[in-house]
Amino acid sequence: MTDAALAELRACSAAPEDLTHWENRHLGRRSLLGRATQELTEALAQRRAQAARSEPARRPLDPTHLPESRPPGGRHPVGLLLDEALRHFAESGFSLRESPQLEDRAHSFDLLGVAPDHPTRSPAHTFYAEGGVVLRGHTTASVLRVLAAHRTELPLRFVVAGPCHRNTVPGPRFVTQFHQLEAVAVGPGVRMSDLKGMAAGFVEDILGPDADPRLRFRSFPYVSPGLAVDVACRPCRTTGCDLCRGSGRLEIMGGGLLAPAVLRAARCPDEVRGVALAVSLERVLAVRHALGDIRHFLSNDPRLLAQFD
Repeated sequence: MTDAALAELRACSAAPEDLTHWENRHLGRRSLLGRATQELTEALAQRRAQAARSEPARRPLDPTHLPESRPPGGRHPVGLLLDEALRHFAESGFSLRESPQLEDRAHSFDLLGVAPDHPTRSPAHTFYAEGGVVLRGHTTASVLRVLAAHRTELPLRFVVAGPCHRNTVPGPRFVTQFHQLEAVAVGPGVRMSDLKGMAAGFVEDILGPDADPRLRFRSFPYVSPGLAVDVACRPCRTTGCDLCRGSGRLEIMGGGLLAPAVLRAARCPDEVRGVALAVSLERVLAVRHALGDIRHFLSNDPRLLAQFD
């Protein structure tokens, strides 16, 4: 019986609760007496000493205690792409201008030529706060403020960027909060060909020469004419997925020649024209890294974000 108990002790784990269980079983009231008890007691003491040397001392769990070592943090992929995009446009003379996330109805809709019955005015599409204030649904709402403040500095090239918000059902293509960058050029000699060059240069620099950008007509209230820029959908390799709605191509930019009414609202001179190009940063990231759902960039999953450090 002693040999069996010793064999069981040697096979026992070093956990204190397991050793206590063995002690209660073999050295309790029903255990052997005399020499066998002494032999087993000595073996238990040796096993406990061995466990103390092989394992660090345990301390009670304190949920408020900070870990001794924490993994280093890193920049969010949206912020990294924004810096890269700003450097790209800075090389062409564009400067970043501050813009608010809270806007009024005038700059969000009225001055941009959005019709009174347009769906984007509805609370089902736009987040409204008290006093008629709205969460910015697009960076174009901030373009008018910059133009009005710097209309005497023409020609002008600038970028506005930051979070935008829309009351929508989150999905692979749309989320309630996304990040947009809008590049604007205003001056007497600005043409639609300038916008095409801005779009083509951005796609080649950020996504590479195999992105296959294509321009198509797209109607926006504040531009005339308007266009959208579609690129090959890399997550599905152009075979069709939820991100591209089965088309094999994904819209990542939109813009056009600023409508005369918009320039007049900013009190720009009549002889100037302007172009605006808005970029969806999450969609650009989805194409660059072949991710089929832009919601990943709002999940704050460290397993995903660590891949962008």
